[in-house]
Amino acid sequence: MSGPERIRLANPWWRRLLRRWRHWRGGEPVKAHLVQIVEADGGRRKRVIFETEQEAARVASCLRALTPIGRFPGLLDESGLRLEVEFLAGPVARRHRRSDQAAVAEFFVDLYAGQAATSANPAELALAKEVNSALSKLHAAGWIKAPEAERLAALARDWQPQRAWLGHEYIDPIARNFVMADQRAVAIDIEALWPDQPLGLGLAKAELRWLEVPSDKVFSAVFQRMGVDLRGQYPWVSLCFKAVYFAQKLDQNKPGHIRIQALTRLGL
Repeated sequence: MSGPERIRLANPWWRRLLRRWRHWRGGEPVKAHLVQIVEADGGRRKRVIFETEQEAARVASCLRALTPIGRFPGLLDESGLRLEVEFLAGPVARRHRRSDQAAVAEFFVDLYAGQAATSANPAELALAKEVNSALSKLHAAGWIKAPEAERLAALARDWQPQRAWLGHEYIDPIARNFVMADQRAVAIDIEALWPDQPLGLGLAKAELRWLEVPSDKVFSAVFQRMGVDLRGQYPWVSLCFKAVYFAQKLDQNKPGHIRIQALTRLGL
């Protein structure tokens, strides 16, 4: 960019204030990176400044790997802690609009079917190692009773697949993190891109938070396109995700995000 830059913060003041207030109340900080909208030379771009170069490199690598599916902003520049990507204008996905729901479901089809998945022993994954401690934390905080924690831990063991399919995941697929362009969902929260995750993790969060499209419909389309059946691991992924996610919400002082029945009704 040759002209002077005009920079504004991407998140509104009230959201930044809310995060500070939760941290002041004892919650763990959620996001430490800085997101800016940069205007220069008649155009706009999004700039993300990370805490470490490793974080920036991780996201840049994911963006490059997922370029062919066209579901994320294009990477424009990377330098140390900083990444710059395309600024995508347009309305964000609306929670209760059927066409937006369908578009986000199709996003997950493209994400899962558009990459080369690898397999691993699920017992060695962080998700499997964290589920028991998460259940213990929920029990200690009074959200579930001891017999329920034991039942869910046993269910996680029973549902754990022999091999788990891993790949790139979009782990924060809430509605406002998608921009709708010609009825096509594009994910804009690049910081939520992670490699080597159990596939289905992002869909599990979307289902919990707002998405009403049946997961089986997504996975059937994925199987038709890539020949990998993710349906076998999804019950395990979903259970582990919910336990770990709810425990994280306790740490972050966000009890309003805990929908404990979404966990306790599993397997009944």
